[in-house]
Amino acid sequence: MFRSIAILIIVALSMRLHSQTNSICEKVYDTPDSLAKYKDGKKSISKYVNDKIIPILGDCIKQKMELVNSMTIKFTIDLNGKVIAVDYLKPVLTDYCKGKLTAELLKMDGWHPGKMLDKNVCSIFIYQIAGIRWE
Repeated sequence: MFRSIAILIIVALSMRLHSQTNSICEKVYDTPDSLAKYKDGKKSISKYVNDKIIPILGDCIKQKMELVNSMTIKFTIDLNGKVIAVDYLKPVLTDYCKGKLTAELLKMDGWHPGKMLDKNVCSIFIYQIAGIRWE
């Protein structure tokens, strides 16, 4: 009985959180007029990846994940410039690694939202990390 109630509460809370997260984004654009941008652009996002993401991937490899040489991340950026979702298009990651990466990437401040007809919109931003070198 307790287990059923706990499951119902978890489902209700996750539905509520999901609806709150998506309520700001009635539509998410794949190709807005102007793409979302992280801080000053490519150099800023590269620095963030080197400082924050590469160490997490190193930890993932220690946790028995295969060596990662490249990665493709799909960000959903809301109209206020907040990362609201992260998906990993390549490679397949362990749950442990997804959890660590997602927790870090959702804290990523400094995004400028995409624009459509000169208005801020929710949009997708795809970022490829290539040529990861492990020393």
